[in-house]
Amino acid sequence: MALFDDKTTRRARKAHKADNDFSQARQKAFWDEIRGFISRRSNRLLPFDEVKSKLEVCFTKDLGIQTIQIDSIVGSEGRYRSFTRHFLPLDDDLRDRWKKVGEAHYAKQSLPPVELYKVGDAYFVKDGHHRVSVARTRGVRHLEAIVHDYECDVPLDKETDLEKLTIQETYYQFLKDTGLRKNRPNPGLQLTLLGGYPILMEHIQAHRYYLEDLEGREVSLPDAACSWYDEVYTPLAEAIRKNRIMKEFPHRTETDFYIWVIKNRRELSEQYKWELDDESAVEAFSRKYTRPLWKIIGVFRRMFGLVRYR
Repeated sequence: MALFDDKTTRRARKAHKADNDFSQARQKAFWDEIRGFISRRSNRLLPFDEVKSKLEVCFTKDLGIQTIQIDSIVGSEGRYRSFTRHFLPLDDDLRDRWKKVGEAHYAKQSLPPVELYKVGDAYFVKDGHHRVSVARTRGVRHLEAIVHDYECDVPLDKETDLEKLTIQETYYQFLKDTGLRKNRPNPGLQLTLLGGYPILMEHIQAHRYYLEDLEGREVSLPDAACSWYDEVYTPLAEAIRKNRIMKEFPHRTETDFYIWVIKNRRELSEQYKWELDDESAVEAFSRKYTRPLWKIIGVFRRMFGLVRYR
């Protein structure tokens, strides 16, 4: 009888701990929402069906059971409104199921692996939302998961949120429209700000008109895009890499800087009193602004104030 009472007491304690954990997780979810509102950044999981539709991802193969980083899980199939981006529960109706998983954790019971979709370097939960939520709440960093791999032409990772997803959707459409998706696979034309791809399209169209005038014939958009990529963009990107400029701006991309150089080449030419080509403009920027640190900070503010895409 005493042994039975002892087991019952231990079970009750685990249930109480799990219930308390859920209440704390709900409170954290509330503050997560408040922080997201104040910062104007979405704190919600990405919906897998929307990603699948917008980016036209397609299933490739089953990867079997793998160990994955739990913070690489960015979305859900069907339950993206039930949890925050950090998998904190958003609804009290989740309590009963969440508690059962929490009690299993305290009892050190073996739970089946969760089931995930992999798109690029990002993961979406197919089955096991409560297990992911409890694990993240308890500080678990890795999970065993059955993984289904999906192919995607644009990069997704654990930093991808709704804003970045919109950018990636625009990027995917840009690659399709220009033919670069097929003709120059993995071209590395990522941008970090909305509105940049229409600017790149304008550059390609301008290059197209230049080629037509030069060659006296009609040039297709895909041919113009390949020529622009090979003859205009790539040499400038190589100059950016050669001068190691992007190490000073780790949250921006080469294509961000390409747009800035093109837009501000005239200002740089006036400053240096001679006409600069694109590569010379990059080198001039590098000499003037990559040392010392206080100059970098100052020009960073100026630079990305100017790169406000309209």
